Formats: sequence, C-alpha cells, structure tokens
Amino acid sequence: MTHYAVLFEVDVWHDYGLNRGGILHEALSLEQQAQVMAQYASDRFLKITPTATTARTLAGQQLLFRPTPKGFLVGVKLAPTASESRPLVPLAADFQLTFALQVIDPYFFNYTALHSEVPPFHWLSNESGNAIAGQRFLSAPVSPFDPERAYQADELYSEPAGETVNLFRSRRDMGPTAPDPNPISDDWEPIPTDTFDPTLAYPEAAIVLVANQVYRARQAVAAGSDVTDATQWERGTTIANQYVTSADRLAVRAPLFNLDLSSAALTQATVRILRGATTAIAWEQSFESGDGPLATAQVTLSSLPPGRYRLEVLDAARVPLPALGFDFYLDATARRDRWLGVIHIGLGNGDFALLDGAGSVRSPRYRLRFLNRASRWRYRFPADQAIGTGADVVPETPDNQQVLVTAQPLPLTRFGTGIRLQAEDAATPSVSEEVLLPQPDIRRIQRQNAQWYSDIYLSNLSVESA
Repeated sequence: MTHYAVLFEVDVWHDYGLNRGGILHEALSLEQQAQVMAQYASDRFLKITPTATTARTLAGQQLLFRPTPKGFLVGVKLAPTASESRPLVPLAADFQLTFALQVIDPYFFNYTALHSEVPPFHWLSNESGNAIAGQRFLSAPVSPFDPERAYQADELYSEPAGETVNLFRSRRDMGPTAPDPNPISDDWEPIPTDTFDPTLAYPEAAIVLVANQVYRARQAVAAGSDVTDATQWERGTTIANQYVTSADRLAVRAPLFNLDLSSAALTQATVRILRGATTAIAWEQSFESGDGPLATAQVTLSSLPPGRYRLEVLDAARVPLPALGFDFYLDATARRDRWLGVIHIGLGNGDFALLDGAGSVRSPRYRLRFLNRASRWRYRFPADQAIGTGADVVPETPDNQQVLVTAQPLPLTRFGTGIRLQAEDAATPSVSEEVLLPQPDIRRIQRQNAQWYSDIYLSNLSVESA
C-alpha cells in the first residue's frame, strides 16, 4: 500500500481578510474566527505555483504539490519498509524547492501594507530562522527602528517584548530620517490594538487581547477584573507579530543587465557572482576602460540557473567594494511577469527542518502573514454635513464640512464595521441615535500629503448637531 505524509505546509494569512476592523483575527470570538476563516481563501489574491525546475524535482522525488484554502502543502511518498516515516526517495543535502508568488487581485496593493510604486520582489524562505511564539515564519524578522532611514506610511518597526515583539506602524511617510519614536507620537501607531476594557463586564468564553496576549474568560467576569487573575481568565495564544515587510525585499534581475559603475571611478573592475549565501564563485568577468572611468558593465548570466546570488565588484587590486555589491534573484520570468516573490524551501535547520536526525518527516508548518493597509477615511457630501455627538470624523478643513475625515488612519478589512457620525446617547437607552458611516471601497484609495486616503461619496444624513 502506498503511503504519503505531509513534508511541509505553508499557511498564507492576510489581515485584510481575517481581521474585523481594528480587531486582530486571534482576538475575535471563536465563533467569529470560524466564520471568517470559512470564507477565507489565499488564492483570491495570490497564485502560488512551483517553478519549472521545482516541478521536475517534485516528480523525481515522488512529491505532490497541493493547494489548500490557506496556502499549499507538499506531500511525500514514504518508503514502504521503514518503521519511521521516511521519504521513499531520500532528500539530498542540496534539496530545494522554489514556488512563484503572483498577485492575481488587481487591488492587492490597495489593501496590503507593502510598497506599491514599483512592484517589489520578496525572498521568503525556511532559512529565515524567524521562529517566534511557537510559529515558523518564512519572512525575515521585522526590523528594529532605524533613525537613519525613511519610512513610508504603513511600514513597521519592532522592539523586543518578552517571548514576542511589539510592533509599531508608521501613520505617514517620514524621511529622509524618521523622528524618534519614543515616546510614541501621532507618527506611530502600536499594533495590534488591545481589546480589553477593565471597566466592562465580560461573559463566559469572551476573548480579549492585552499586550500581545490573548485571554479567554473562564466564567462571567465583572467589571474591574484583571486578566492576569488565572481564576477568571485563561491565558491563550501569544501574538507573534511577524509580517512580510521591506526586510524581505530582494532585487530581481534578468540574465542580461547593465551594471552602473559610474560612482566608483574605476578604470578596471571585476564583477563576481557568488552562489546564494556561499563563497562559491558562479561567474566572474573583468572589465577595463581604455578611455576614462568605466560607466557600465554588461553582465551576462545566461549560463546560470534561476536562483539567489550575490554580486560583488572588485577594484584593480581585486579588493571588493561593498557599496557596489548586492544580493539578487536571477530569473527572466520572475522579472517579466512581475512576481511578488518566491518561497524557497530547503532541508532547513532546527525547528525549520523538514526531517529529524533519523531522516523521518517532521511535517513543519510555515506561515506568511501580510499586514492590511490603513488609510484615513474621507467622506464627501453634496453639502455641509452636520456632525453629531461622539462622531469619529472631523472636517478636513475648518471652513468645509462637505468633506469629513478620520483624524488618523484606520485599518482596511473585508469584514468590518463603519464608523460613527453620531453616537448613542446613554441618557436615552430606549432610543437609537447612532448614525454609522460605511467603510471604504478598496478601489478608491490614493496617496496624498504623505498619507493614504480612502474616499467615500455619500448623500447628506440627518443627525443632531453636537
């Protein structure tokens, strides 16, 4: 009898489809989590396919590629006589699989917190070593704050927080050097948002989020409770706070390209290509100018297979010039078809390893997570619009109440709620005064004044003026 096992599985999460408004997926009730996940499918926005080389490897190694609602898995045919779950065809030391990521939703960058001006390419790998809170991420760790770089709206930085990290989102473009984030100002927003309110009572099984930690009420809890009281609250999931970010970006090159050397003022240079993260030379060529400094060098890499490489430039004394070197992914198809990136899976090490010390299948589960974009929600009315008590919007300019906008960016989610033009009046509980404004359409978003804005066009609404 033929037996297969899961060699590894990749879950692709996107907070746009899994969160509800400002509430993280893990902080939803269990019923809401199930409802949202039942309607979630990563293939709505992302196509994941084995590269041509990987398709041949899958066939030769008796491996199966299978899409799942949340990503994909690779199954492995097992040896029939081994007592352990060992692959029928042993995995070599240089075993590797590569999967292309292609965006199929034309509005993906409207609701995804990634650079969108030039479609970026990302290297995502089980060599990341990014294991946190019991999860294995293929993305690199979110970078700490760097005061010498510019940040775009929605970019993140991290700081250590026990077994996880705290994350902070940029509310606007900042640069060329970003302001000090301590203390947190209007420039930065801590995420995810805590959902616990100590002034409220909670029913049994209620789920709350506090400081990256999920808690579940063991029983009905009165107002004034403390989530660290284990008799009332059960500690649950720790939020890992890891996303695909600019730390995963990698240059992508076709086999033939021109390398700009004009800044180095070299009359002689050697261009060297190293394979992956090794020191193995895959290609090398020297260039010399008979008339002044070299302006460019034509790099021809048609003899090399697709993959990750490092380029180095050496001067006449064969000393590398670090300022001119860079890592890149070589693949004409990836560049032509504007891939979002690749998932690279090797044998892995430690908790990321595909096999244990005896060669048996470990079936690790890896994760990618995309952050949803945040924008200021801007409502446009045909005439001046009255604003009620407790509203979540303000006039965009003091002299124009035809355009109302949120004071800060709000997260965009597929499932969420609108915001208030007028709040309920606690003095009249039998009457509903609340007036809600709808959440934005992801198709209507633009950059303006270093921020993202979502425009919503409405007819005027009746409220009690504040």
